[in-house]
Amino acid sequence: MNKSLRIIATLMLMFACAAAPSFAADNSGASQYSLGDQTLSINAGMFIPLFLLPTGTVLLSGNPSHLTLGVVGSLAWAAYITPKIRLGADVAGNFTLDPNSNVLLMLPFVVKGTYIFSFYPFEVPVTMGIGANIVKYTTLSSLDLLLRPGAAFYWIFNSSWSFGFNLNYWFDMQFNTDPSLTRFGNFLEFSLSALYHF
Repeated sequence: MNKSLRIIATLMLMFACAAAPSFAADNSGASQYSLGDQTLSINAGMFIPLFLLPTGTVLLSGNPSHLTLGVVGSLAWAAYITPKIRLGADVAGNFTLDPNSNVLLMLPFVVKGTYIFSFYPFEVPVTMGIGANIVKYTTLSSLDLLLRPGAAFYWIFNSSWSFGFNLNYWFDMQFNTDPSLTRFGNFLEFSLSALYHF
């Protein structure tokens, strides 16, 4: 496991340990939100290239590696349809570099559903998103299908603001008329988040 992944795993474990006493103290699961309530979040963090299928190419391997660690940012909106379920959409952008400093750029537009587990003052939203991903690399560009399951952990600061982090898995499907050139990219996003309720 490389150093960056060890750091992420350590941070997640620290958050889980810190939250455990509050989970035990109040696990009623009651939500303070209802139909028509909305959220807007801004997210920024690290983008981790994993591997390509069907070739099995590990993107952070090699010296230098095929791709570097990248950065990711997104803006997301959602509305509650029940106290536990939100539907929404987001737009994101990320980039990473190859050994020649060429940029791999992704700009996805995703619609997603979210189910929220509540342990006041914490929430764990679990999401499934699907959308279109604009991918650009040097002079090449494509419009791919993106599946993006994920989960988040939020501390409810007050009735308007929550703060936490996201862990999303990007499964980018780049189909080609020549099946031998079809590629499925696998990436991981770890981002910090500020969520506004209105």
